[in-house]
Amino acid sequence: MATYILIHGSWHWGGCFQKVANILGAAGHAVIAPDLASHGFDTTPTAAVTDIAIYAAPVRAALEEVDGKAILVGHSVGGATCTWLGEEMTERVEALVYLTGFMAPAGKTARDFVMTPTYLKDPAIVETQGMLRLGKEGLGLDLSRRDLIARSLYSDCTEHDIERALPNLVRVTPHAPFAAVSAITPHRFGRLRRHYIECLQDRGLPLAVQREMQAAVPGAHVHQLDTGHSPFLSAPEAVAEILLNIR
Repeated sequence: MATYILIHGSWHWGGCFQKVANILGAAGHAVIAPDLASHGFDTTPTAAVTDIAIYAAPVRAALEEVDGKAILVGHSVGGATCTWLGEEMTERVEALVYLTGFMAPAGKTARDFVMTPTYLKDPAIVETQGMLRLGKEGLGLDLSRRDLIARSLYSDCTEHDIERALPNLVRVTPHAPFAAVSAITPHRFGRLRRHYIECLQDRGLPLAVQREMQAAVPGAHVHQLDTGHSPFLSAPEAVAEILLNIR
């Protein structure tokens, strides 16, 4: 039996992985999907999340409770937590999986990959920039811009799934996961098995940016899904199939 810790991305909550978790659980595996600090049911104030250690504390606590090792799966900026824990708690990690996730090399941040022409000039990003609000506490999401959010994050999801997801989003994700400087080393993070799941139709984190990060941190086994940014909703069976074969 494997243990999977599923790490959500910006504005989301652990329960966004429910479909995938159900499939993994039905196959006999343990699944943990925590809410990161200030998201979901976590009551930490956004302003109190000043670094990656605070932001990722719920995931670290879950990993510390696991009997043996766990497979960490980070979606989008959840990849920053994967990277941090891969270095901090190498001995407790069986593998790292980046689901269209941010994967920064040593000395770089997730933010470095969204402040590039590749990201900023991508047509899908240009089209949906109006949903974002950069503020003092973090990266905000204008929840009134429903159509833009659906187009960016849920481009291939059903209307039902979109209607279920939107009320669970928080308005702000702290700066911490975007600003965390990667401190990975070859003898810790570098010795872990890594997988990168590309989402070929992603309108939230364009494929070209996904591949820039893979080039910057080479060595991951690459999988592909012909989906948008949230395959845990639109293609949970396909996501679970990949995860079930990562051992």
